[in-house]
Amino acid sequence: MGKLFGTFGIRRVANEVLTPEMATELAMSFGTFIGGEPVVIGKDPRKHGEMLYSALKAGFLSVGCPVIELNTTATPALQWACRQWNFWGAMVTASHNPPEWNGIKFMEKSGKGLDREKEEKVEDIFFAKSFKRVGWQAIPQNTTKRDITQDYIKAIINRVNASAIKESRFRVLIDCANGAPSLITPYLLSELGCRVVSLNAHPDGNFPGRNPEPTPENLGDLTILMKNGSFDIGFAQDGDGDRLIVIKENGEFIPGDLSVSVVARELARSEKKGPIVTTVATTHLLQEIAKENNRECIITAVGDLVVAKVLQEKDGIFGCEENGGMIFPDFVWGRDGAMACAWILHIMATKQKTISELLAELPPYYQVKTKIKVDPEKKEKILNKIDEITSREQNRITIDGFKVIFDDGSWVLIRPSGTEPLIRVFAESRDKEKAEKLVKQYLEIIQNV
Repeated sequence: MGKLFGTFGIRRVANEVLTPEMATELAMSFGTFIGGEPVVIGKDPRKHGEMLYSALKAGFLSVGCPVIELNTTATPALQWACRQWNFWGAMVTASHNPPEWNGIKFMEKSGKGLDREKEEKVEDIFFAKSFKRVGWQAIPQNTTKRDITQDYIKAIINRVNASAIKESRFRVLIDCANGAPSLITPYLLSELGCRVVSLNAHPDGNFPGRNPEPTPENLGDLTILMKNGSFDIGFAQDGDGDRLIVIKENGEFIPGDLSVSVVARELARSEKKGPIVTTVATTHLLQEIAKENNRECIITAVGDLVVAKVLQEKDGIFGCEENGGMIFPDFVWGRDGAMACAWILHIMATKQKTISELLAELPPYYQVKTKIKVDPEKKEKILNKIDEITSREQNRITIDGFKVIFDDGSWVLIRPSGTEPLIRVFAESRDKEKAEKLVKQYLEIIQNV
């Protein structure tokens, strides 16, 4: 059988590969797998979202699944709804991918993405076309439409020190990427008493303001406004609202590794027991934080689905990724950009420190992150070469890609993307020049192949 799912869900170019027919059959496959139980569905604002959303809805009704429609919303909001109502979920989104892409994420009743075993069963049904259509009498005649935005916002506010945040009257600049966060995060910040200025905050599937991935090169407008305005902090999200990037008050981009470390340190100091869970691509700083607080730091393959699964199994207190994704397991079994905003403001307010002061308390680590587009047909040859070269090193991890850790704590990771024809090369060191040198070395190897 073939493979459909990537690190979380299915992503393809819309109407070329991910067609309405494919979306309908995917819904029928998932609906057959869950035995016709209720499904909560939502979408981000991509131009082709309505087309695929309608196809998804038709597929679920065809196999007898009652459908609860959230329409346009953020992925973590839908995951929260699944957990609250104990319903399966399906989200039409391509997250941070370019505008021509779309995708579908299926969720368990807990709100966590499907584990690989369940994905394989859905794939088997899809490729065998063994859908269990119901008779015409059993097709649900209507769907249920719900708006959970305010309930979701209130639930976030109840998990932070809202009084301290309101008293601080933070001036916040938020870039919503013209995505689903436009409908949630500015309103959350306002409810928390912040003075909010929004950028790219109207949902638009053309993504006219910027590419939906919150990388430094895509956040030029945000950083310029931060430098020339009088803001306490800046936030940037991706298209479906599960990631968060933080900008200092002076306009400086904060790598995701560092923003997640600020939150991890705060939670690690709490009385609640349990490990921190992160990925092989994330900073070594998290292991230091865990050790200082007598906690375990568990390392997983890349992907919030993997991190969430280990958090469930090990009763962890916090999960995170290097891209700024944060998982708060008492709330949503997945990355949640809105909750991450609230928690960072909570820390600033309760500690009465700026984000720069909080970051200055962390040990200095320097990172270089890059990616290179590769011919899919040459991908295996490239990875075989990387395997051969890194196998000569003494300390190598192959849990996801190839990671080499050196005696001084520096490391380099070479990892293929699970959703795009890319290979990512990350390096970290206390010496900035060494991190740059490691990335350059492995980029040259890839280019030569």
